[in-house]
Amino acid sequence: MFIPFVSDEHPVALYSGVPPQYSSEGLAIDCALVLHVLKGTARLRCNFEMIEEQADSVVLFNPGDTIKVERRSQDFEVEILAFSSFIQLAALNQLENVSVNALKKNMILDTPETASAATGMVRVLKPAIDTCSVRELCFISVMQLRAFYMLYQVMLRRNQIEVDSFKSRGDELFFRFRQLLAEHYRESRSVAFYADKLCITTRYLTDIVQQHYGRSPKDAIDIYTVMQIRLDLLQSDVTLSELANKYHFSSPSFFSDYFRRNAGCSPQDYRQKNKE
Repeated sequence: MFIPFVSDEHPVALYSGVPPQYSSEGLAIDCALVLHVLKGTARLRCNFEMIEEQADSVVLFNPGDTIKVERRSQDFEVEILAFSSFIQLAALNQLENVSVNALKKNMILDTPETASAATGMVRVLKPAIDTCSVRELCFISVMQLRAFYMLYQVMLRRNQIEVDSFKSRGDELFFRFRQLLAEHYRESRSVAFYADKLCITTRYLTDIVQQHYGRSPKDAIDIYTVMQIRLDLLQSDVTLSELANKYHFSSPSFFSDYFRRNAGCSPQDYRQKNKE
């Protein structure tokens, strides 16, 4: 999946067309995305959930999400708007009834209204990206994203999609497990740590994750962590020692062994291969 680059100097980015990068490797993102499928189909896994995309699907991604493309059709074509985490936070802070949790629970909609709104947002922001100052672009983007999130929530309710409730206790616990993992993946890779946070046994957590994801909690933790490490390796030049400290490994060698065991190559090789 091709992700437009955003930064403090470029808080909003737009990509339109056939994504030039396609890899079966998963990767974490550090921005908010509004992805509108123009043509074709694709299947991807985001945060352990499978998403089926088709023409006019609109998919929302949040900072910290992990994305792995499973397949896509030859004619797959998209428009992607990328917003810095600051832009998204500012948009959400101005809303009373929309939360990041609600958006994460309902990532995809296939309605003409949301597709039209995504197209309209592109039409407004495309000239703004090219001509406005950073301050002006931030203001316009917050207003646009805020309005889009409001419409998205209206469409969820109109299509009788529950925003604030879960179908079962297992669904709620799996969602909370994913939240905790996003908060604590750097400090702990222990299944017992997350089971304790949820006030359940490791066996019960294993059953829940196995039911919803098809793999063990340890697999889920390691897959998510490695995707985040990949992002750090690609977007910064920090040393392995600094990354080992960031992820609470006792030494750079333990960090490298962990990455190699789960990614199939060393951190140095991964960084060199993907920055060439």
